[in-house]
Amino acid sequence: MVKFRYLGAAIAVGALALTACSSSSSVSGKAGTSPSTSTSTASWDSVNVGVALSPPKAIFLGAYVAQQEGYFAKEHLHVNFISMPNGLQTELGTTAGSIDFGFSSGSDSVEAAAQGAPIHAIWSYGTKLDTQCIAAPGIASAKGLVGKPVASTGSDGFSITLLQACLEPAGVHLSQVTQVNMTRSQFVGAMTAGRIKAAVFHADDAYVITHSLKGTTVLASEYQSIPQWWYGGVSMLDSYGKAHPDVVVRFLTAMMQADRWMNNPANNAALDAIGVKETQEDPAAVAYAVSFLRSSGTWPDGTGLSQAQVDYTAGILFKYKDISTQPSYTKIVDDSYANQALAKLGS
Repeated sequence: MVKFRYLGAAIAVGALALTACSSSSSVSGKAGTSPSTSTSTASWDSVNVGVALSPPKAIFLGAYVAQQEGYFAKEHLHVNFISMPNGLQTELGTTAGSIDFGFSSGSDSVEAAAQGAPIHAIWSYGTKLDTQCIAAPGIASAKGLVGKPVASTGSDGFSITLLQACLEPAGVHLSQVTQVNMTRSQFVGAMTAGRIKAAVFHADDAYVITHSLKGTTVLASEYQSIPQWWYGGVSMLDSYGKAHPDVVVRFLTAMMQADRWMNNPANNAALDAIGVKETQEDPAAVAYAVSFLRSSGTWPDGTGLSQAQVDYTAGILFKYKDISTQPSYTKIVDDSYANQALAKLGS
């Protein structure tokens, strides 16, 4: 099944996601805080940012850091966060124009490109996978999952693709397990209750399940088993970028500054505090996820866009028949805005 077969659904999603907020509208005056200004523009612009999970996981913290540490304000941006249930809805909202910048998985950007959606990925908030494939007590390898129930968020999408990547090295095909569809927030509870025997968890939830259920087995930390996988893409409607190029560069400048702040160990305590506030998770789970993300080098220092990674990911999606044709790098990514932001910010 291909995610973006019915792009007309994007219009309905866009209407539901945002009915009262304006998109990238310039406003005069100052924000509630009064940070120093590094941009020459005299106006403030409002942007709508869709985040694929609600509440967000630690992997998405860059946007919240940019907000709370004043990087958006420094670029004269008012940011309205729109919490989305998953990556598909985020991409559809971006396609509909109700979301200016959509934070979703890179696989969503690839699938959108394969279907000819008028959007491109313009940056990466996470260059590597933050996920761990974990099996329930009594299952020591992926071969033990044959005939067993495993969690997914649907018959296509990010969780299924990564589940395939977890099973395949052991010679197990997706058809040999029983998929149990649920929302990602239900994964931990379902495994604790014994309803599923494996799932691909974000680092935060991986900590929770391995510490709340004795005997679990980490089958793979997928940034190690699939090091070339491109994880997190920020998508934008092409027409939006053409109409507001300066806003896009300012937004990405703020995001790059936030990532540099997060990658600095001196900010650990402050970052953990922001993480607990935004994710609503246990402090120990947030601390684990932050350490995991930093040690794996997931938060980028720069554009976070690698053609080799993007092409590799697109190739895997084509191999798994998630897409019928493999789009080129330039069909998936427009890195011109990120390159301008990096030049503005400096290495």
